[in-house]
Amino acid sequence: MAPGKKKILIVEDEPDFRTLIRDVLEDKGFEVSEAANGAQGLSLYSSFQPDLVLLDIRLPDMDGIDICRKIRSDGPRRDTPVIMCTVNTELTPINTGLNSGATDYILKPFEPEDLLARVRDALGLGD
Repeated sequence: MAPGKKKILIVEDEPDFRTLIRDVLEDKGFEVSEAANGAQGLSLYSSFQPDLVLLDIRLPDMDGIDICRKIRSDGPRRDTPVIMCTVNTELTPINTGLNSGATDYILKPFEPEDLLARVRDALGLGD
């Protein structure tokens, strides 16, 4: 199912990983915007108004959990799905991310198909 031009914001500080995610999503027809840190991510969230946010938990300037809470409390679209990205060795429990308002989570590294399945599910696009 072609997603049309759903907009996705990637907030990820690792350039190679950010590029990989962008390429996978753009290949499937999504419009993508990228941020390398939390402050840039929040700014782009307000201006880009994405349909979904892929949010790294550990960023150089802010915690992804705090960013998720800001999205939920400040908007502009408080119900925007947020998928938290974390590594297997992350100390922050997944429940903390979900309790902050995240829609879902995905463990890094992940297969592109797994990412796409979670994105489609969060956007209500089905298979």
